[in-house]
Amino acid sequence: MEEKHHSQSSAGAESSTLNVGPIVWFLVSLAVSTAITFVLMTGLLGLFESRVRKQEGKPSPLANERERIAPEPRVQLAPSRIEQVEGKEGPNLQDDDPLVEMARIRREESEKLNSYGWVDEKAGVVRIPIDEAKKLLLKQGLPTRKVEKQQASAQAAPATTESAGSPPQRQR
Repeated sequence: MEEKHHSQSSAGAESSTLNVGPIVWFLVSLAVSTAITFVLMTGLLGLFESRVRKQEGKPSPLANERERIAPEPRVQLAPSRIEQVEGKEGPNLQDDDPLVEMARIRREESEKLNSYGWVDEKAGVVRIPIDEAKKLLLKQGLPTRKVEKQQASAQAAPATTESAGSPPQRQR
C-alpha cells in the first residue's frame, strides 16, 4: 500500500521546467524601449525650449520700469527685497514668520479699533474707539427716513392695491 500511495502522489505533480527565454527577452526589450523613449523625450523638450527662446526674443524696453517687488499687501513669505527676487537670498523665516506677522497685524488692527486718530484730517474725519462708537450708536440710533415720506408712501400703497385688485367695470 505504501508503494501505491507513493506512486499516486508523484503522478499528480507538475514538472518543474521553466522557460526563461521569453522572460529575459521581455526584460531586455523593456529596457531598450525605455532608453529610446528617454532619448526621444529629451530631444523633444530641447526642441520646445529652443522654440520658446526664439519666440521670447529681446525683453521689452519697458520691462526695466516695472516694479520687481509686489506692492503691499503681499502674500506671506513673498519676496520683500530685491535680493530675494533675484534668488540671491531666501526668505528670512525668523523675521518673516507667518505667525509673528499675523500677531503683528492683529496688534496693529487692535490699536486702530481701540484708539482715536485721523482718517482724513483735511475733511475732518476722525476715528473713535469701537466701544465708544457702539455706545453712540445705541444712544443716537441709526439714521432713518423722514416720517412724512413714510406716511405718504403708506397712503399711496393701499390706493394702488385696491384699483389693481378689481378689474375695471364697463358701463353699457
